[in-house]
Amino acid sequence: MATPISSNTVPQAYRAIKSMTHFRQIGFHRWGRSVRALTVLVGLWTASSQNAFSQSENGFRHGLDEIRKASGLPGLIAGHFTIDGAVELEAVGVRRIDSEDPLKIDDPMHLGSCTKSMTATLLALLVDEGKLRWDETLREIFADDPIVTASEWGNTTVAELLHHTSGAVPNPPWNRFADPAVDIVELRRNLLHWLAKKRRDSKRVGEFEYSNLGYAIAGHVIEKKRGVAWENEIQKRLFEPLGMKRVGFGAPSKTFGEDVPWGHQNVFGIKRPTEEDNVPALGPAGTVFASMPDWIKYLRFHLQLAHRHKMQSRDADTATDPAANNPISIGHESIAFLHNPAEGQTYAGGWICSERSWAGGKIMTHNGSNTSWYCVVFLAPEQGRGIVAASNYGQAAVQPCDQALQLVLRLHPTP
Repeated sequence: MATPISSNTVPQAYRAIKSMTHFRQIGFHRWGRSVRALTVLVGLWTASSQNAFSQSENGFRHGLDEIRKASGLPGLIAGHFTIDGAVELEAVGVRRIDSEDPLKIDDPMHLGSCTKSMTATLLALLVDEGKLRWDETLREIFADDPIVTASEWGNTTVAELLHHTSGAVPNPPWNRFADPAVDIVELRRNLLHWLAKKRRDSKRVGEFEYSNLGYAIAGHVIEKKRGVAWENEIQKRLFEPLGMKRVGFGAPSKTFGEDVPWGHQNVFGIKRPTEEDNVPALGPAGTVFASMPDWIKYLRFHLQLAHRHKMQSRDADTATDPAANNPISIGHESIAFLHNPAEGQTYAGGWICSERSWAGGKIMTHNGSNTSWYCVVFLAPEQGRGIVAASNYGQAAVQPCDQALQLVLRLHPTP
């Protein structure tokens, strides 16, 4: 069976390629010994196209199930939400291809690389507390570690890790860091040492290269600063304050038992349920799972942060700020770092940033897959809304999830 992640299945970049007559095209590139491109089309809908689907809830569900059946997915969830609390989600299909147990809206789904934004947010909390700087180097952070201080990678900054510009390779040999008998923090320290013993190519520094390794090490920075595992920190500082309950790490069934969805892989042309996932050491780069309602709690939090940043930039009255009573406080400068790429880049703090006419301007997007699951999100801060889609299948779900988002936009062209 295929391993959950490898050097030729990791998403390398998310970037706008070109405009089309009715669509904006976004490429999801995966690099390795060969280069493959997976294309996601997000519709820029005209008024006439809005009549293509029923405006009713049943119309949404029917359309979603037609997409699922046509693509052969086990299950599919999609919908939209707004900054002020409105949510519309539909789930169609089954939890496992060998079962008739229906997929439910509140079932946990694997988020893959959409975890990265969460790791960046945890680092922002450290920055706001004065315990970290975005330009702080690994040599400063791990000053008591001679392997790091003597390394060419010692000058690597936290910002470089989060922007994928450190020069770190996409993936190390993850199987070397998978021993369940070894403490998870030690495994991530071993990852850091593996990188520190490599030569750093100065020509790659500053160039974008999507790196799961970089985010795993960023997670270890959190562990160094807090003194506890990344898993404990994300539970304490994100999941609990936001009221996210159906969340965890790895395969959902290993936490909740049989009464949840399984991921699926194609094995010699046959869809097979699987509990495989990336090794736990990769966690900060992509092992979180969450129910869609719980994930939306986190995504709405970022819509609220974007709104607050806009209001503060305009010296607007914060009395009507949707984030005013949020249990997690992120400072103005840290919001700007998380939501805005460096000059000449498109990747911010776990978000790809661009502009789309259907969003009224800026979008923040990401997708995630461990090759057995797939999910994708687009946030439209100017409109105060987001759209999401997820499936308990891997890369074959990219196009169906895109079609699901198109359906959402047809039914809800404006918030």
